[in-house]
Amino acid sequence: MNEIVGTGRHLSADELRAWTGFLDAGRMVDEIVARHLLVDHDISHRDYEVLVRLDGAGGRMRMSTLARQIVASAPLVTQTVVRLEARGLVERSPAAGDGRGVDAVLRPEGAQVLASASGVHADIIRALLLDRVGVDRLVDFGDAVARVADHLRSHRRGEACGDAECFAVRYAS
Repeated sequence: MNEIVGTGRHLSADELRAWTGFLDAGRMVDEIVARHLLVDHDISHRDYEVLVRLDGAGGRMRMSTLARQIVASAPLVTQTVVRLEARGLVERSPAAGDGRGVDAVLRPEGAQVLASASGVHADIIRALLLDRVGVDRLVDFGDAVARVADHLRSHRRGEACGDAECFAVRYAS
């Protein structure tokens, strides 16, 4: 029998179960959500996220802020917004009070696509993830994933966490 040499050698059984479960569940939920958005609404998951973030910001957001919120590079966000702009769902506009900045602006057509997709989108998220976590563990689950996301976002902003051994310092972009 061969000795285990991969990640499973370095993680406890509980750690490995948590890690692989996180990966598997995230990928499969994302795949189903993405398929729903593409098949039923002809938009990508990233398109949907841009529309949601703009809607949540009152319909207008600076492109650089949008990139930080959806955890994507500026060129990728620009490419997404250009695609949405070509479909008439968003538009780009000079940022108020700053000639260098550009805002993404949600158009009524984009709000309509978002409204059409969002109900089933929420139902899918509940059925595949949130209901499986359970109402009694939902707050703890939300807190746990928020702690991870907040930690990694702080590194994206260039902030140190105080942990000299933190891998995010070395590998986060």
